[in-house]
Amino acid sequence: MTQKIQNPAIQIPDTPQMTDRDYITDMLTTEKYLGVSYAVAEHEASHDSLYQIIHSVNNETSQMQRQLYDCMFKNGLYSVEAADAQQLQQSYQQHKGYESQFPYKTMN
Repeated sequence: MTQKIQNPAIQIPDTPQMTDRDYITDMLTTEKYLGVSYAVAEHEASHDSLYQIIHSVNNETSQMQRQLYDCMFKNGLYSVEAADAQQLQQSYQQHKGYESQFPYKTMN
């Protein structure tokens, strides 16, 4: 059985209008989308100066994403599940099996 790790949730009224939870969830979702988009743009930048600018913005986006996650976790709006040793081993074995699909050899 997995253990849920979560801080006590702040009280947010149940209302049809957007709440603080809705706004911060929307912000985190947007930052995640931007991060993926900037990563693609970063890899496809044709000029080093452009790459450096996009790389810097991508780092800022990543930092903001982490700050939003931390804020949500601190206020009980985001939870994670603790994994036991067996779950970790199963996940490791599952992903270890993917190595055969890589176009290159992994270092062990």
